[in-house]
This record gives sequence, structure tokens and C-alpha cells, in this order.
Amino acid sequence: MAVRLKTMTELTGVRLIADRYRLHQPIGQGGMGEVWIGYDPVLDRRVAVKLMKEPYVLTGDRETARKRFLREVKTAASLNCGGIPAVHDAGEDRNTGQLYVVMQLLTGAEVHDLIGEQDYRDDPPPIAWAAAIVAQVAATLAEVHRVSVVHRDIKPRNLYVTNGGVVKVLDFGIAALLDGRDGARLTMAGQTIGTPSYMSPEQCLSSGLGPAADVYALGCVLYELLTGELVFKADASVKYNHVHAPPPPVTTLRPGVPSPIEALILRMLAKNADDRPDAESVYEALLPYVKAVGAQAVRPELDPTRPFTRPMAASPRRKPTPTPASGETLPVEEADEIRERAALLAEAEQFAEASDLLAEAVDRAEKDRGLAADLRLALAGVLFAGGSYRRALSEFEAAGTVLAELYGDDDADVLQCRYYAASCRSLLGEDTVALAAFQNLLPEWRLSADEDDPRTEEIRLQIAVLLARTRCFPEARSAFEVIREERAVRFGESSPEVAEIDGYLARLDQYDG
Repeated sequence: MAVRLKTMTELTGVRLIADRYRLHQPIGQGGMGEVWIGYDPVLDRRVAVKLMKEPYVLTGDRETARKRFLREVKTAASLNCGGIPAVHDAGEDRNTGQLYVVMQLLTGAEVHDLIGEQDYRDDPPPIAWAAAIVAQVAATLAEVHRVSVVHRDIKPRNLYVTNGGVVKVLDFGIAALLDGRDGARLTMAGQTIGTPSYMSPEQCLSSGLGPAADVYALGCVLYELLTGELVFKADASVKYNHVHAPPPPVTTLRPGVPSPIEALILRMLAKNADDRPDAESVYEALLPYVKAVGAQAVRPELDPTRPFTRPMAASPRRKPTPTPASGETLPVEEADEIRERAALLAEAEQFAEASDLLAEAVDRAEKDRGLAADLRLALAGVLFAGGSYRRALSEFEAAGTVLAELYGDDDADVLQCRYYAASCRSLLGEDTVALAAFQNLLPEWRLSADEDDPRTEEIRLQIAVLLARTRCFPEARSAFEVIREERAVRFGESSPEVAEIDGYLARLDQYDG
């Protein structure tokens, strides 16, 4: 009788798209689709997967919807711009007929949420914070406007600040091509595209749209970033006000706004599209105001001035945000199943998904310190196997601290954490710290480890190598010679094991003549 092997989808319990991408959890919705956190096992990376909403397809003409969706993909994929999320793949799922697009998964926050975190009454955000966000968006719009693309829905929810402060413009799904090939045909009759609080007068009147409509919307965003308030209240009269009412002066809500920025906002919000500056002029006008270090106090890792003040610097490390514990802790049986699933994923070299699975389990097991530490140790092992040594080091050290408190310093898992933490430091090039860690570990390891545990000799070999790397040549030579003598007795003078040590000694001779 043949036994059917379970598919990876069955093992992980998640939905599969295009026989490749695994969907884990929804993270957002738009007018045309929903966005999920996904995983690409082929390239072992997390991705964002956008799916066409079924209700949208059913309420309109499916072919028109399909063309609009594919137009979004082609438009976004053709825009080779750092301010737009990268598009990796797109197509139609052969099993369900559902259209999908696979994109870069972003880490950070929507500008809408960042506005909500500011204290505009007592401690308003710096001018540079608002100027840097809008300047980055203006730079992106200047690029896309050059290729005859208009976004048509610039608003805080479509702007995303990533770790490191880079602002991404989201959702080009309603972008209109200005060359007339399909923009008008693919917009349903009577349909108004955009968000009322940010719609230009011409958009409200449903007349032809050009790049100036994006500039108007960006002016509304700049106004809101500086004041925390919409240009016009979001009520039944909002479209009328966009068309007819002058915008309230920004300085009535925030007196400290520099007069050139106030004048820029008024030009961006001009009723006549021809009177507005282009996106490139907006960028140039804001550039003198963006270079203020640390302009984002609420979340420093999302400081939008950073690309201007430190343009080639690595993104700052984000402090981990603790996940609130749920009412019920993770059952031990489920934790065991998660460990097994993660082990299968890691065996298939799908380390990113395995680590996500275990990280979530660690958060859920927070109330049971021992279980959480065991899961953290498994997570550290997956990260180590996947080459994420810096993250693995942190997890090994955290797990080891808790396990030592619970079971004592001589517990086997505690010693294992110390062994792998020292290995991580060695692999990360932290030679002095790694050497001390291995030297401190060796006596305790020998007392607890099995006599034939190969890691005992591995620790000694690591010590010898690290002595050489820290230029302690006599000590390194002595350590290598002891290991060579032992291997010669066990394996013979002509064995590969002895030849390995001879290789180390030969290299040592080159530097310690």
C-alpha cells in the first residue's frame, strides 16, 4: 500500500498561492485587494502577497478587474524607484483563478499611524520630520511623473516609513497612464478614484487628472503632518471646500511654521492645477528643512531625516517590541508540534519561515518561562543554521539566562547555549570575546559532556584557532600540538584528521617564524 507524503502546505497549515507562496496572515486591505505576509520557499524570504478581492471581482466586470490588476503590477514593476516597493512576481493562481502580485515586505509604519502618535498640542513633531517625509514622497512622484504615471491617491495611509527612515509610496493600483492607452477605458463609468480629504479640485469634479493632482494631495499631507489636522474637515462638504474654499492658514494651527513652507503649501493647494509647483520643485523647496538629526522622537528607527543626514549608513537596529501575552499560554503539545514543523522547514533550508513560526510560539509561551526558553533555544538553532549569527547570538544568550535561573549553570541546555553563543561570536569576528567564552566554558563542559562528545574537541580546536587569530602564537602552537598528538594516537599519523592540524600548524609557521 502506497503511503502519501504530506505536502509542506499540510505540514505548515497555511494557504499556498501559485504552488509556491505561503500566506501567513493578512496585513492590509485596499480598494482592489488584500495584502498578506507571505513566504517564498524558493528564495527563503518573507514577502508581501496582494490578492484580488473576490467581492470586487463579482461586483464588476471580471475582465476589466483583471486588466486593472495587471496594470497595477506592470506599472509598479516598471517604476525602478527606491520610493516604491519592489515587485517580485505576479500572475493568476491556476487552482483558484485568483490574481496575485508578490512584493517586497516592508517593516516600519504607515505615516497615518505616525501622525496619530504625535502630541501636536504640547510637543508637536519637528518641522524637519514633516519636511523629510514630504520631500521623499515628492522625489518619488517626480520620477513617476516623468514616465506619465499619476498615483491619484496620495494620503498618509499610502505612505510608509521603513526602518532607516526611507519613505515608500504604496498602492499604485489606481495609477492612470496618461498616454490614453487604457486609463479612461479601465475606469468604471461614474467611478471617482481617490480619498475625499486629499482630492484635488479637478479630481472632485471628475475632470482629467495630471501630476498636479498628486501635488495637491501631497500638500494636504504636508499640512496634516505639521498640524495634525486635515485641510478641510472630512464631512459632506469636503469636496465642495476643495473646489471653492481657501485652505485655513497653517500658521493658525502651528505658528512656528516657516513662512517659505507656508507659502509652499498654499501653492501646492492652489485651485488651478496650472498654478501648482511640480513635484521636483516641492522637493527642492523642502530640502533646506530636512537636515535635522533625530527629528522623529516617537520612533527613532523610523526617522525620515536619516536618509538625508546619513545617506549611506546602515539602518539602525530596531528594539524588539514585546508581544502582549494572550489569556492562555501555549499548550506544551502544540509547542512540540511547532518545533517539529520548524525542524522540517529548517531541514528544507526554509529558515525564514521556520524562525517566524518559532518566534511567534515564543511570544505565545511567555507565561511559561521554561517552555518559552526551550522554544527560544530552538529558534536560536534555526537562526544559527540559516547563518543569522547576530540574531542567533541574542536568542542563545536570552535562552541560556532563563534556563540557568530555572535549572542551574550546569544544565546541558545552558552549556549548549554558551557553546553556540561563543560559536556565533567567533563567526561574527568577535575573536577576543569568543576566545574568553570558549576558555571559560571548557572546564564546565568537560565535567558534564559525554566522553565521546565531539564538541569537546571542537571547543579546544576553536580555542587554538582563536589564539592564533588574536596573535597569541606560542599558546596557539601549544594547543594545536596537543590536539595533533591525540589525533595521531586515535587515527594514525597519515590520517586526514592529523593532516587538518598540520595545515593549521603550517599556516601558523608563516606568521610565527
